[in-house]
Amino acid sequence: MLNIPLPEAFITAILKDSPFGQPLIDALDETPSTSVRLNLRKPQSLEFESDEQVTWCPNAFYLKERPNFTLDPLFHAGVYYPQEAASMAVYDLVKSLNLPQGSIVLDACAAPGGKTLAMMDALPENCAGIANEIHPHRANILCENVTKWGLDNVAVCNNDTWMFRNLDAFFDLVLIDAPCSGEGMFRKDPNARSEWNVESVQKCAERQGVIINNLINSIKPGGYLIYATCTFNESENETQLQEILAKGEFEVQPWIAPTGSIPGRNGIGHYFIPGRSRSEGLFIAVLKKKGSLESQSITLSPSSKESFSGLDINVLPHQEIVQQQKIAHLRSKILGLAMSRLKIPLRFLKSGIAVGELTSKGWVPMHDLAMTSCNLVGIECSKQEALMYLRGETFPIPPYPPGYYLIRYKEVNLGFIKHLGTRFNNLYPKTWRIRMHLK
Repeated sequence: MLNIPLPEAFITAILKDSPFGQPLIDALDETPSTSVRLNLRKPQSLEFESDEQVTWCPNAFYLKERPNFTLDPLFHAGVYYPQEAASMAVYDLVKSLNLPQGSIVLDACAAPGGKTLAMMDALPENCAGIANEIHPHRANILCENVTKWGLDNVAVCNNDTWMFRNLDAFFDLVLIDAPCSGEGMFRKDPNARSEWNVESVQKCAERQGVIINNLINSIKPGGYLIYATCTFNESENETQLQEILAKGEFEVQPWIAPTGSIPGRNGIGHYFIPGRSRSEGLFIAVLKKKGSLESQSITLSPSSKESFSGLDINVLPHQEIVQQQKIAHLRSKILGLAMSRLKIPLRFLKSGIAVGELTSKGWVPMHDLAMTSCNLVGIECSKQEALMYLRGETFPIPPYPPGYYLIRYKEVNLGFIKHLGTRFNNLYPKTWRIRMHLK
């Protein structure tokens, strides 16, 4: 239970709202669950005990207790992502949509990235995504999480959604996980309680309306809008979508929502409610733009191998290597196609997998590459050594010929080192390093 009481005005509003009522008020003082979603691109291994599966998302589990994720090397390697269970419903919802191969999708307010990863995992083959975040610091966190997941078909950008306002009929799916008043986080975030007031709800609703208006024209005929918030009030949720529906261009898309969720007001969307579902609070809805979508095909090439000063990169039929300035990128062809068609000046932070940087001494592997199925020689290490590596430290390792090697823990890549024969340089990204003291 949090020491900060629930805001009185919030309690009054909920008690007047029949779908929620007193059971929600009581549940917001209970202990929240911890859940994780596994990355199927990597060896499946957890070092802590799971409780039960999240019923609406395969390969997702509740944990019996919350561990210290910072001290688990597998977390840093992208083997799993700690995510609130209700947010994982994005996976089930995207799976239910009739999206064609070659779809281009946008997560417009994407940081920290959990819904981006769930959305991308649920898409058909040969799709690509743009993950956008307006706040620079949060955009960097988004980049980190997308990188650790090992995705070659996602570009990350750092822009106001205003930049998308003139992009017409471009995306097959737009996800707006809108900034909100955070009522659904009252159980686990004391700041959400202390910062909430009636005025903030109204300001959030106004900002959400601006974001929607900036993005609505970018959806193709037949495409979808997924709208989500972690709040309960009508003005930030159903009202936002009623204004879209009133214009006649969109309609509510049916979805068999997970058991435990409840329908939204006026049949719009669904709510995950603490006390009813094993999750925090979430509103999620999907609208369909009238019309039909067409599949986008790409030309597949035979698998090949590209070499960057001794670094051999396997290029699969759906992938391409592009060099931008001094950085070589491995990305899906459909992502390249999408970026070539974007005629707006977005600020991109990441495009697919950055595999190497050309320096005065030749090509240097980049950390993105280590987060994929890179074929460089790996050096297996203990958990203590893995944590030392993640802190940017060094430790004794077997002698090897000088060059670049992977550091691995439980057969999972953690990152690169440059072996100097008797010692090594730690190449783990400085901004990602563990700062916690190790015993």
